[in-house]
Amino acid sequence: MDKAELRQVLEAVERGEISPEDAEKLIEAMYSKENEEKSKEEEFVEVTEEIEETKEIHRNISMTNGKLILKGKVNGNVSVVNSIIEIQGIINGNLNAIRSKIIWAGGKVEGDVNSILSKEEGTPKVSGKHNVIAFDVPFVEKLTKKMTFKSDREIFIEGEQKIGFLKKEKVIVNGKLSAVSIECDKLVLTGTLGVVDLKADDVVISKNGILTSERAEVERIVNSGECHLNILETEVLANSGFVKADKIKCESADNSGRLISINFIGERMNNKGSVECQELRFEDVSNNGNLKVEKLSVEKLSNSGDLQANELGLEELYNTGQINAKVLESDYVENKGKIFAERFRCEELKGNPIIKLD
Repeated sequence: MDKAELRQVLEAVERGEISPEDAEKLIEAMYSKENEEKSKEEEFVEVTEEIEETKEIHRNISMTNGKLILKGKVNGNVSVVNSIIEIQGIINGNLNAIRSKIIWAGGKVEGDVNSILSKEEGTPKVSGKHNVIAFDVPFVEKLTKKMTFKSDREIFIEGEQKIGFLKKEKVIVNGKLSAVSIECDKLVLTGTLGVVDLKADDVVISKNGILTSERAEVERIVNSGECHLNILETEVLANSGFVKADKIKCESADNSGRLISINFIGERMNNKGSVECQELRFEDVSNNGNLKVEKLSVEKLSNSGDLQANELGLEELYNTGQINAKVLESDYVENKGKIFAERFRCEELKGNPIIKLD
């Protein structure tokens, strides 16, 4: 909360518009909201992100394998791994850099700077401590190619490593890691990870990342790389890469890549890519890509792509694309595209007739 907001609250108390007790509650609510915003973290992987001069951000920023151009102000900590950060604005927090390049271009860090195996250009402006860990000896440099950087909250793994059980707030894997169990708030994968049991709030997999797991329980997974899983349970699945799993259970799924599963169960799915599975059960499915299933059970299906199925069991069907099915059963069908079926039953049909296959 800035000084102007605080002044407005105090002036309202002086004018008798609100009581001191209500003012205290209002101030506490404002501080609580501000602290909540600061505790959030925005993750960038393999992108170039520019924070404009007029922009002020109230959260932590994390960049992996990318470039961050800071012209505005960040009220939070900034962490970069294998990245370039150009500081023209202000970081009202700490800057943590691992194997990165820091370009000082007139900006300032109000907190501490922790530079680990990173290069710096320009004149640093740091209000706090400026901690630098740099190895110039060739022999030591070779050793650092297989090194683990860790704190109480975070761990960054490079090279080929094996770990039994790992529990951290944030895990970054840029090399190749084998583990029995990992439990974390956030997992950023730009390398290869093989883990038996994975529990995480947020998983981000870059286009070069590969995840293999027997069981993964996550709140949100954003995949641009490869996932090979036995069981995946998640609230939100966003896939633009490749996912292969025996069983997927989710609330919301957005697919623009390729997804293969035996059982795929959830509430809402939007497909713009390719999905193949033996059994698909959802409440609401929107297909704008290619969908191939053995058995599909959906309350509402909107299809503008290509759908192939042996069995379709629906309540509502809205079609502007093409559907090929052996058996189709639906309470209501609105067909503006083409539907081919060997056997079909619908209580109400609007639009084009269903073409019976012999």
